[in-house]
Amino acid sequence: MLNIVICDDQLQLVESIKKTIEGAILIEDLIDVQIELATTNPNDVLDLFRTKVVHADQTEVVTPKPLKNRLIFLDINFGQDYPYLDGIKVARDIRKFDISSNIVFVTSSGEERADVLEQKIVALGYLKKSLGEDELRGRIVDLLLTARQRMSMSTLDRKMIEFKTGHAKRYVNLMDIYYLKGNDLKDIDEPRQGLTILCEANGISYLKRKLKFYDEEVPELIRLGRSYLVNPLNVRETRTSGRKGILTMANGEELSVLRESFNAYEAQVNEMREKGLL
Repeated sequence: MLNIVICDDQLQLVESIKKTIEGAILIEDLIDVQIELATTNPNDVLDLFRTKVVHADQTEVVTPKPLKNRLIFLDINFGQDYPYLDGIKVARDIRKFDISSNIVFVTSSGEERADVLEQKIVALGYLKKSLGEDELRGRIVDLLLTARQRMSMSTLDRKMIEFKTGHAKRYVNLMDIYYLKGNDLKDIDEPRQGLTILCEANGISYLKRKLKFYDEEVPELIRLGRSYLVNPLNVRETRTSGRKGILTMANGEELSVLRESFNAYEAQVNEMREKGLL
C-alpha cells in the first residue's frame, strides 16, 4: 500500500492535492493507494515516524514507528506559525527514521532546490505552487504514479550492488544509486581518492576501479557518454537543448552530454523497456 501524506501551510492547497489524488485513485483504479494524512501541521507528519514519551523526570525518549511505503508532499516554508520548523528540517528528521519514503517538496520558487541539495536530502521531485490548475493536477498525478511504480519494484528494492572502496567493500541498494562518474585525475576540483565517483542517496564515494569495469559488472546502469553510468530508475526528466542532452536526476542534479551520447542513452532505455527490464 502506498500511503499519501500532504503537509502545507495553505489549507486550500492541501485540499486541492488531496482532491486530485482521490480523483486519480478512482480514475486509475489505484486500489493500493490511500490518503494517510492531510494537514497544515508539520509535527503531525513527524508523529507518523516516531513516538515520544516524556518520563516523570522530564527525560524524553523517542522510538521509531513501523515503516510504511509513503509519498509525502511537504511544504518547504511553513510561514509564521512554525518559525523554527521548515520542510527541510522536517525532511532531515524523517530521514533519521526512514530513508526510503518518497518526498516531494512543495515550493514557491526554484531557489529552494539548492538548500535541499546542500542538505543531501533525497527528493522524488518538486511541486511549484505557481503552476496553473491543470498543470498542477498533471504534475501531482505524475509524481503519484512515479512513486507507485517505485513501490512496485520490490525485487529491485532488494537488489544490492557491491562496490570496492580501498580495502573495504560497500553494498548499495540499486534504488539508491544515481550515477557513476569517471574521475578525471587531471581535474583539480575533484578529490583524487579513486578512479570512479559513486553518487548515491547517502552521498559520494570514491571507488578503486575504472568506469569501464562497472559498465560490464552492473548491467542495470546505462552508459551516458564517456563519463557516466546512469541509473535510469532515478532519472526524473530528459530533454534536449541545442546540441546537448540533459538528464535531471531524482536528487535534482542535471547531467549534460552531447546530443549523440544522449540519443544513444535514450535508445538503450527504450530497448530495456521493450525487454521488460524497466
